Amino acid sequence: MSVFKAWAFLNYAHAYASYTVCPGCELRLRDAAQAMRRHTADMAKAVDWARSDNPTEEQRQEFKTRLMASLNDAQSAWDVYREHLIEHGLLPAPK
Repeated sequence: MSVFKAWAFLNYAHAYASYTVCPGCELRLRDAAQAMRRHTADMAKAVDWARSDNPTEEQRQEFKTRLMASLNDAQSAWDVYREHLIEHGLLPAPK
């Protein structure tokens, strides 16, 4: 192995070793993915319902409330996951 390859490997190994992934990473990713799937399902129902029926204003407001809640849940779960990855040094901290 050349000196350059050995140096490159050691730099890679050092960088990789400083990035830790823990069970919390998986848990937070799963939570974010599930929240996004719930929002996707809510949105699909809303689109199908709007295409097949003529919703009243009250019904539209109910769906709007549900969609905003599921979107906010998904965004919050994603933010928690992103912050966790920042703590591990896997993502840069926001400026």
